[in-house]
Amino acid sequence: MRRFYFLLEKFLKKNKNIALFFLTEEFYYDNSKYLFEYMREKKDFSSILFTANKNLYKTINNKFPEEVVYAWSLKALKLFLRTKNVIISYGTSAAVFFPYYLHEKCKNIIYLGHGTPVKQIGYQTSVWNKFGKSFQLQSYSYLTACSDIECLMLASGFRVNLNRIWISGMPRYDYLLGENNKNPDLLQEHPYLNKKVILYAPTWRDGEPTRFFPFEDYSTEQLQSFLDKNDAYLLIRGHKESVKRKSIKKDAALFSLERVKKAEQDLFPDVTQLLPFVDILITDYSSILVDFLLLDKPMCFIPYDLEAYRSYQGILLDYERNTPGKKFTDMKELTKGLQDYIDDSTIDQEWRHRVCNTYHQFKDQENCERIYKNIVSLNK
Repeated sequence: MRRFYFLLEKFLKKNKNIALFFLTEEFYYDNSKYLFEYMREKKDFSSILFTANKNLYKTINNKFPEEVVYAWSLKALKLFLRTKNVIISYGTSAAVFFPYYLHEKCKNIIYLGHGTPVKQIGYQTSVWNKFGKSFQLQSYSYLTACSDIECLMLASGFRVNLNRIWISGMPRYDYLLGENNKNPDLLQEHPYLNKKVILYAPTWRDGEPTRFFPFEDYSTEQLQSFLDKNDAYLLIRGHKESVKRKSIKKDAALFSLERVKKAEQDLFPDVTQLLPFVDILITDYSSILVDFLLLDKPMCFIPYDLEAYRSYQGILLDYERNTPGKKFTDMKELTKGLQDYIDDSTIDQEWRHRVCNTYHQFKDQENCERIYKNIVSLNK
């Protein structure tokens, strides 16, 4: 396919004024969504969404008629072949884009990403080093980053020249940092978001199933009592890959509690719109902590398998130094620590600020504009 597309595109004139947003997920969300909705207002580009998911195509077409194309069509093939600028947020394997092949010598492939790397990525991982071939890992022409340190992570992980990485910030952060970042429709659908909200969002584990509250002294009664006392709700959000592969060890008693709510992707497709309602984040090694830093709210961690995760997945930065919050190993510590954060949200604030400055060069609402200007510069 790589050779076929190279020969086919080599003789076709490209339209630089089309920005084609490849959607490889089953939901319309994340960085591609926010940049598309920004760029569609610009007169010098024709921004078009491109998806192979029939249901997603129908959903988006109702909102943006004539601005989305179904990938399995002749119209889509013609559009793809004459497009110069392709924008993606998900897709490290070239197979993700089947039946299309994104050839870096034929197009500007702009990778927005979907989270600042916390663990090893791309060529840093043992799987790609052992089995991967260069043409199987999707190549990018340009990537976006939030800081100098992320530039180095991306350059190493994807073998990209540092000059091709734009320090711009992520498009979704424009929404996250906005004054009107609490979607009233979301609040109407889930009224408990108006209460004290604690989100537990662990990362995906390529091995043992993710375990929630893996404490020897874990007690649903103690958890219920804590939530009742603080008129708080606990939202549980398993990583989408864990949910898809059913690699979550769920406790039926936990999910039977009135104040414990599921918050997975089928209920909250776009976690960016959920985070403004969250008062405290609980996670482990997920990049969601990097997003949450921008809101300057308490976060804490349950790294119950830290050494094992380090050994098979790899963590890029010093974990203890760059996770600004309490680490819990038992239920008693957890409820006490959460209570401390509820009573005083400024605990660990200076630590959070230091880590935030490491991960985020920009804390404004100009990320989409910076990326847009960089894409415009490619067309000159």
